[in-house]
Amino acid sequence: MRLKASSAKGERSAPVDVKEFDEFVKREREAAAETASVDWDGERKEWLGYLDKLYKKVESLLDKYISSGQIQRERRPVKLNEEHLGSYVADQLVLKIGPKSVVLEPIGTLILGSKGRVDLIGPAGNAQLLLVDSKASGPPSLIHVTVGVGKKPPAPPPKPLQEIKWEWKIVTRPPERRFIEITQQNLFQLIMEVANG
Repeated sequence: MRLKASSAKGERSAPVDVKEFDEFVKREREAAAETASVDWDGERKEWLGYLDKLYKKVESLLDKYISSGQIQRERRPVKLNEEHLGSYVADQLVLKIGPKSVVLEPIGTLILGSKGRVDLIGPAGNAQLLLVDSKASGPPSLIHVTVGVGKKPPAPPPKPLQEIKWEWKIVTRPPERRFIEITQQNLFQLIMEVANG
């Protein structure tokens, strides 16, 4: 039997009482019921639609180079496997610029704080694109935490549900990770960074 780790003073924490365990079981059952009520096929289809929109936007921003043959593009199927969604096939977008290839590789849709992630992979490094709330300015704006000392904090008043407008954004490099819009200039810079241009 494993108990909670000992405190710094070597004392064990108080044993869990029946009421606490009942609450734990209730929370887990509610979480399972909520998961079962989600339309996972619809989630997968929506994710693949957003992925297609991202690729079309990238192709549009690079149209001058693609239509003149300076950049070749190809969509290749890749197999993804995500909890709840299972195994499925999505496309990656490969951009061939001279001897170098840059790949937009889908990572998945069940990503904490976002609706999806695609990595831009080149010979000189990687970058991330996230599908986030259009109002989000960076990773800290995606996660909200309440901390209480001693007692359980009071529940915050419920916020009115608002429709989220999902938008693909570039995640800047550390130390200050921010979300920036995918513009032609930002895309050019990102491709050059991962391709060592």
